[in-house]
Amino acid sequence: MTVIGVIGGGQLARMMIGPAIELGIELRVLAETELSSARDRATAIGDYRDVNTVLAFAAGVDVITFDHEHVPTDVLAAVEATGVPIHPRPSALAVAQDKIHMRRVLDELGLPVPIWAHAESSSAVDEFIAARGGRAVAKTPRGGYDGKGVAVITSSSDISHWLDRGPVLLEECVDFSRELAQLVARRPSGDTLTWPVIATIQSDGVCTEAVLPAPKASQRLIDEAAQ
Repeated sequence: MTVIGVIGGGQLARMMIGPAIELGIELRVLAETELSSARDRATAIGDYRDVNTVLAFAAGVDVITFDHEHVPTDVLAAVEATGVPIHPRPSALAVAQDKIHMRRVLDELGLPVPIWAHAESSSAVDEFIAARGGRAVAKTPRGGYDGKGVAVITSSSDISHWLDRGPVLLEECVDFSRELAQLVARRPSGDTLTWPVIATIQSDGVCTEAVLPAPKASQRLIDEAAQ
């Protein structure tokens, strides 16, 4: 029986339990606390940032994955060096962890993104805002989710507390009618599987509803998304 180790015991790890049982896969979880959402499959309790804790956990599994994007990439690199495969790869996780790095990668791939900038000073922020019509979207490069670490700003003073901690990502404000999303899974072999396009409804920067299938999604849009 294949043994999958999940670093992190949150809701996503918990959601893996049922499908793992159906597929005949043993799921083991490195949970942060005994009260973690996936505690039913927690075979270890510990700090995912501690390399020795993670190495000890990984020694008993066939493959490693993770419940969240906060696992340090140097910890995963240490696991990978032992020969235990990690999916997604640490290099992919690095893109998800840092929004500025993500924008650079998307630019290199030639994918459409809003006009953006990496800013480290109040003057750089104000210059970007002035060039974008007096408003911009600011994001903390790391750690933001569910509306946290995101703000529509008109002045650098709006995010002075962020600038005190490090650089920020700035983006132009983009008018849009709705947000669509699609889940894509890829095997190490390169085979991919897509799920139906969904529409997400946001309230104050937080996704409060997901509608499947996305209303009024044309077949052309569905086919294009699947590409």
